[in-house]
Order: sequence, then structure tokens, then C-alpha cells
Amino acid sequence: MSDYKAMYYHLAGRMATAVEVLEATTNALVEITEKLKLAQQTTEELFLSGGEEDDSEDAT
Repeated sequence: MSDYKAMYYHLAGRMATAVEVLEATTNALVEITEKLKLAQQTTEELFLSGGEEDDSEDAT
């Protein structure tokens, strides 16, 4: 007869670990997305307000 209790504990432990990793990844993606949105909004505001561009620091 199979040891269902051991299989359940193994599965539950692996699932808990996977959920923790997924939550951490999701939180990181949300934070990165917000930072990118802020950078875009700030740049658009600078452009619309006539901010001068610094040609000496070209982005690569």
C-alpha cells in the first residue's frame, strides 16, 4: 500500500516553496513595473515642460 501521508507532505512542501517563489517574483515584477512607469512619466513631463537635453551623456 502506498504511503499517502508521505506523498501529501512532500507535495504540500513543494507547493508551498513554489508559491513563495511565485509571490516573490510577482512582487519584484510589480516593483520593476512601477519604477519603469515613473521613469517614463518623469521623462514625458520633462519633455512637455521644455526641459533641455544633456547631449554630453548619451544613453547606450
